[in-house]
Parts: sequence; C-alpha cells; structure tokens
Amino acid sequence: MNILSVIINENDDLNESSLEIFSFIDQLGSTNKISSLVFGGEKSAISKLCSDEIFYASVENSEALNPNNVLKTMDKFLSDKKFDLIVFQKDDISNFVAPALSFRKDFAYLPDVKKFVSKNESEIKFVRPVHGESAEAIYSVDISSTIIIKIRKSSFEIKQLSKQNSIVNEIILEEQDENTFKILETEKVKSEGIQLDEAEIVISGGRGIGSKEGFDNLKELAELLNGALGASRAAVESEWIETSHLVGLTGKWISPNLYFTFGISGASQHLAGCINSKNIVAVNKDPDASIFNHSKFGVIADCNDFIKEVIEEIKNIQ
Repeated sequence: MNILSVIINENDDLNESSLEIFSFIDQLGSTNKISSLVFGGEKSAISKLCSDEIFYASVENSEALNPNNVLKTMDKFLSDKKFDLIVFQKDDISNFVAPALSFRKDFAYLPDVKKFVSKNESEIKFVRPVHGESAEAIYSVDISSTIIIKIRKSSFEIKQLSKQNSIVNEIILEEQDENTFKILETEKVKSEGIQLDEAEIVISGGRGIGSKEGFDNLKELAELLNGALGASRAAVESEWIETSHLVGLTGKWISPNLYFTFGISGASQHLAGCINSKNIVAVNKDPDASIFNHSKFGVIADCNDFIKEVIEEIKNIQ
C-alpha cells in the first residue's frame, strides 16, 4: 500500500503522540511505501521519521496555524499524488481537516480507529468504538479508492525515531484567499506537575465530590501517588477545577495503568476518554452507578470521607 502519514505540530517540537501512526502502519504489513506530510515542528527531528519520503511545510506561528490553510495545502499536495491510505492522529486541527478533506476529495473517512483487523484485495477492516464506548464495531472499507482514517490517541505505541536522517522536501504552506475565520491568538494552559495523557496514575473527581474544596483533597492524593489530577465535565462546569483537567470525549483521552474515580457516575462521554485505562477503581455512594460496570474494583462509600481515609493510610505507610 502507498500510505501517507499527516503530522501537525502545534508547537516548535515534534508531537510525539503522532508517532503512534507509524506503529499503526507497521500492523498493516511490511511491504508498504510510507510518505509523511508534516506541518511545523523541529526539522531535525522530522528528518528522522520512519518514512520513505518526507514533505515539510514550514509554519511561522504553530499556535496560530489555521486549519483552512492546512486543508488547502493538502488539497494541492494531493492533486498529483495518489495514496491508498491517509492517516491522521487525533488533534484539534486534524479533527477539522480530515473530514473536510474527505468531503472535498470524495474519499472514505473513518475516525477513532483503534485496531487493524485484516486486509485482502478488495477491502480492509478496522475496529473503532461505537455507542459511547459501550461496544466496538468492525468496519469493512473498500480499498478501490483512497481511504482517510484518524487513529485514536493512546491506542498504539509511540514508535522511536530513526537514527538516520532522511531528505526533507519542503513545500509551501498555502493560504486561503478568504478564510471563514482567522486565529488571532491561542492561549494554552500549562498544567502543573505530571500531565494527564502521560501519567501512569490518574485521580479524577466528579459531581459527587460536591465542592472545590473536595478537589484539594484529590490533588493531595494525586501528589502522594505521583499521579495526575483529572475531572468529569460536571466538575469542570461547576468551576471546581480548570478545563485542562477534563477527561472524556471532549477532553483528554488517557490510558494510565491505574485510574481512580471519585464521585463519577460513568456517563458515556467520560468513559470515552478513560476506557483504555488498564485498571479502574471506582468510588461512589450510588451502588447502581454505571462506572462500576467498567471498573476492576468498586467501593460504595461517601467519596470525601473515603479520600481522607486513603490519604491518612498512605501517609502512615510512607
């Protein structure tokens, strides 16, 4: 297969999570030709991508990169090139560009791919979650024309960069004559401590925590366990914690070894972001909370009382 990986770097460094694309491509077989189209990022790192061919569009201000310009650049790039498969990683710009490109080019589009199943002369099969993570479905896609897919973050290993440098072919970042919108400024909140999508242990709180003060206890517990602090949408909307801590469909997608939830009911939107956790431990006073259906261990108790007991026990042990 002739495969194009699309990597969009929203800062000056290489977005390491995008390297999952190459582990995914490895699953497709060893006879593939891999090309990479990269927007922004550190050129010296980009030259080490595991690709047969690398194309690079320099971006003056990555934080203000307009998705319309990425779309126009790709539209022109693909005008004289043919690929069987175009692979995006899940990020804010790709979420806009991938489906829009599919519409423009009349290519099949499949988002949230988390597993490759099989391939024959007529079709290729992938797995993606459906019904708010309550099930998974196998999709068969006709390979007679180009397919665009967007892999699900944290579903594949991050493939290491090559030790050798490859030639990087520079292309021009096209600009729309009439942009439907213009990004004037992007302000990114930098979370303190261990980042959610990198943590081995995550402690999250939901509506059942009941107050901003309750999250102070969660933060203390996270620090004791060398973990990261997360939250459900209900807690964020109640302004008990910043949006950067949101775990779920519209927040961070995480896959820690251990995920503690306190006062989280287990709505499908939240489960979408944490279902890849290796072990889920749920604490909720409602014995019928759906989170217990997905947890390895469940505790029926008042969250705030239980958190204080756990903190005390850990301090005694330490």
